[in-house]
Amino acid sequence: MRKQSNPQPRQGIQLQQVMSSRDLQDQLMASCKSAALTFVSELFREEVERLSGPKFSHKAPGQAWRGGNDMTQVIAGGEKLSVKRPRLRDENGEVQLSTLARLQDQDIFDDAIKSRMIKGVATRNYEPVIESWSDKLSVKKSTVSAAFVRASKKDLDYINTFDLSSYKFVAIMIDGVEVAGRSLIVPLGITEKGDKLPLGLAEGDTENSVVIKDLLVQIRERGFSFCASRGLAVTDGAKAIKKALKDVFGSTVVVQRCWLHKLRNIQSYLPKEHHKQLWWRMKKMMGIVDHQVAKNEMASLMKWLADISIDAEASLQESGSELLTVHELGIGGVLRKSLYSTNPIESLIFGIRHRMARIKNWKSSKQKDQIQRWMASSMIESQKKMRRLRGHTQIEKLITTLNKKVEQQEQSA
Repeated sequence: MRKQSNPQPRQGIQLQQVMSSRDLQDQLMASCKSAALTFVSELFREEVERLSGPKFSHKAPGQAWRGGNDMTQVIAGGEKLSVKRPRLRDENGEVQLSTLARLQDQDIFDDAIKSRMIKGVATRNYEPVIESWSDKLSVKKSTVSAAFVRASKKDLDYINTFDLSSYKFVAIMIDGVEVAGRSLIVPLGITEKGDKLPLGLAEGDTENSVVIKDLLVQIRERGFSFCASRGLAVTDGAKAIKKALKDVFGSTVVVQRCWLHKLRNIQSYLPKEHHKQLWWRMKKMMGIVDHQVAKNEMASLMKWLADISIDAEASLQESGSELLTVHELGIGGVLRKSLYSTNPIESLIFGIRHRMARIKNWKSSKQKDQIQRWMASSMIESQKKMRRLRGHTQIEKLITTLNKKVEQQEQSA
């Protein structure tokens, strides 16, 4: 019986065993690049044969003829690679390959750069973070900056123009944010499913009713509508916001004042030793379910403030019934906590500030839309991580209540 010899390991396996971890990773990246280039070449070959027939074949009428090759760039994984592309000609001149046009889509390249910059990569540090398999083409500081400008301009256009008619909203929140000494207004819509949706962006102060009104009119023209006979608007208490809401939506909107904004406002009139008790009493008032009991607690709080500061009492009195709108509507549980303050929109603004905090040199004189572009891109990026409103399972009950209130008003009239 013939003795069987032990199989010898293949040369490739031997090489892998002696390669370091770093060398193995480099080899893997090189293989990925080679596979990508092979795939691109195959795509080109298929289109060339479709347009000009197999190589060395007789040309049928209307077919193009081959004209050699030259080097070009395609986008893969958000980076640019150098590839050899075939050239075709017909009686009208150069024939453009549709495959090449799709592989050179500038939007894909711009979006990849924007995504990295929004996550914190600076233009001067962009080249070192590119994967090792990339040819590192078009990654210089000026090129990266230009790509971000193009992508963020599209985000700014989108955030102010996208269609809202497919959404049904139960509430809207409006707040302002200041960046580099410039104020911007940010509205946030709450849909009937509890999704939070940034509605637009406008430069201006929350005390400017004209700017806010123009923004709300634009939102309404894009298809914004409440899913009930009335909608809820949660604001920081600025009179200009309330005026703009009434001008645009009339009696179809009810206003809830953010109790945290009002708390900070009242605290500014009180000695520091009363701040803790004020917070405790207001939190207790907002936690009461019954509307009448909450009104009684508010009257008690007002009396307590009158003994300390007339201005503090006037500040609470100024908010009127709007501080207890959620109580009047009978909103309870977690949903009430979500709607008696502007915390949902504050969370969005926090995400915007976090992404823009590292920018120190705003070129507002040269790029007047720079802040708005960064804001728009940051809003879109933040929205990806936004969860549904806490207590969203109770929204259906809120919609029923909003409709009932209108019916009761019509019957009493």
